[in-house]
Amino acid sequence: MELVKAIILKTSQYTDTQKIIHVYSLEKGALSFISPSFVFKRKNQPIQLMQLVEIEYFVNEKGGLHKLRTISPLINLPALYSDIFRMNILLLWSEILHLILRQEGKNEVLFHYISRSAEYLNTTQRDIANFNLLFLYRLAGPLGFHINTSTWQEGYVFDIQEGHFCPPDIVRPYLSGPHTAKVIYQLCTCETGKLKDIPLNREARNILLDVVLLFYSIHLNLNFNIRSIQIIREVFK
Repeated sequence: MELVKAIILKTSQYTDTQKIIHVYSLEKGALSFISPSFVFKRKNQPIQLMQLVEIEYFVNEKGGLHKLRTISPLINLPALYSDIFRMNILLLWSEILHLILRQEGKNEVLFHYISRSAEYLNTTQRDIANFNLLFLYRLAGPLGFHINTSTWQEGYVFDIQEGHFCPPDIVRPYLSGPHTAKVIYQLCTCETGKLKDIPLNREARNILLDVVLLFYSIHLNLNFNIRSIQIIREVFK
């Protein structure tokens, strides 16, 4: 039997009486469990997406799904599940994290970055309109690569494949426009309290989302399928 601290990334109904739970854990990295549905409640307290929990489970030595024994919340994040806007951000994060962390091993820096971001989203009274994009663009650092902000200059574009900024006359396969590049630089460098000063409409947000998804698909050798993109876009509205 093992005991881990974990962040709930995705849940799905497996049968009428069983659930599949995908998590990212502090001690083991990505893990998946099969569990009786009733285990998902403790003292009538439901387990939510992006919640920090303690999980006790029986190890499947052959790999695949482990058998969950108990699951208990460690931190309550009430504002996240009572505010529709914050809940939509959690849905976006959980969908993307589930896709990019499936094979991710133990990474304490990454675990704490995700958990602290969820706690900040729960407690802050500041404008959080751009916080979801800030989270996604800065996620690259804990994953082991980063956007090289030292290369940015006014009028430069963002080279998605190389992860740095460059003059607009350079020929590369994946380049953003200069306005998008400037916003990416701001998202990667500004204080969270200054996020409200970055004006973005829906079209700009969608472009920034497309850029960050392409960035991760290239650097992590991932294939975001059409269904996944549709889910992410629906949440991002």
